[in-house]
Amino acid sequence: MERVNSGSEEFDAFLSGGYETDCITAIYGPAGSGKTTLCLLAAIGAVKRGKKVLFVDTEGGISVDRLGQLASGDGSILEHCLFLRPTTFVEQKKQIEKIKDMVSDSIGLIVLDTIGMLYRVERGQSYDPYEIDNALESQISSLSEIARVKKIPVLITNQVYDNLKTDSVKMVGGNLLGYSAKCLVELKNLTGGKIAFLRKHRSLENREMPFKIIESGLQVEKKII
Repeated sequence: MERVNSGSEEFDAFLSGGYETDCITAIYGPAGSGKTTLCLLAAIGAVKRGKKVLFVDTEGGISVDRLGQLASGDGSILEHCLFLRPTTFVEQKKQIEKIKDMVSDSIGLIVLDTIGMLYRVERGQSYDPYEIDNALESQISSLSEIARVKKIPVLITNQVYDNLKTDSVKMVGGNLLGYSAKCLVELKNLTGGKIAFLRKHRSLENREMPFKIIESGLQVEKKII
């Protein structure tokens, strides 16, 4: 499978070459676990390949300063990133539909950070949660089709919640994203840092990578307690 630079040598090694170009990669974990940092690094990697990035920011959490810091002060990175910032689940749906018409050979990456927040709000207010689930499934399907047909890597992050029955975490939206994504990476916060687990991949076995987030990106650690 063709792979592209993740923007981090450490994460490229973790994925044996980077993100696959024809599928969705889903990164999920709690707040502060590194999801957005990985998205920003991926965006920088795409721009350095001479491509543009479509970045859907549903949480309004993208820091221009942090992007510049990760890019070692290269201010031109921002010029090649188009940020879409939906504030409702309905807007998120419309902007994902809009992405279909925006895709071209110049686009090297599509990011959705995060897919679950506006969905969770809408589902909590809806009298018909199945309709909201169907809408989310349709959005994921649209992005999967773009990746498969256009060979553009799609990076989607998601929130998690505790499953008290099994003492584990689950992604918001259940298995809707898990079924469609061909690569699943779970992030966890630890006392001294963070850890990434490769939970699903078409050609790689499960693996893990302890790491810390530093000014320039990621730093792999031998062990974190």
